[in-house]
Amino acid sequence: MSRFVLVQLREMIIAHPKLLEENARVRFVKFGDYSLDIEIFVYVETGKLLEFLGIQEDLLLRVMGIVEAAGTDFAFPSQTTYLSQDSGLDQERIRTAEAQVQVWRSKNMLPFPEFPPEKHEQLRNTLDFPPKGSPSADQYSDE
Repeated sequence: MSRFVLVQLREMIIAHPKLLEENARVRFVKFGDYSLDIEIFVYVETGKLLEFLGIQEDLLLRVMGIVEAAGTDFAFPSQTTYLSQDSGLDQERIRTAEAQVQVWRSKNMLPFPEFPPEKHEQLRNTLDFPPKGSPSADQYSDE
């Protein structure tokens, strides 16, 4: 599951048209007290504050989607008292993510520590931003 999330985050950064790939990185950097800490570092290609904030929001929402798609969740500082049984993590999503990592491994395509250059070319600028259907798409134009 961890490798799946890292790969998906790296693909998202390469694919996003408003992010500069140079010096971008996604790394599993440490074990926190109650978390697995992943560092995401990337430059955003804009000089406009409102556009930056929109891109930042888009990235955070995409990160949430990637983590949820892997069948896991975020560790937030909190205290919880359970009065009923928690449904826990989504086991089907966990199995799907783990199976994908096994496929990569069996085909000698495990993308660690880096993607091969051809994967960069395949992914570069393939995400839509602003997302389709956004009423504010005009405010992000470079004109």
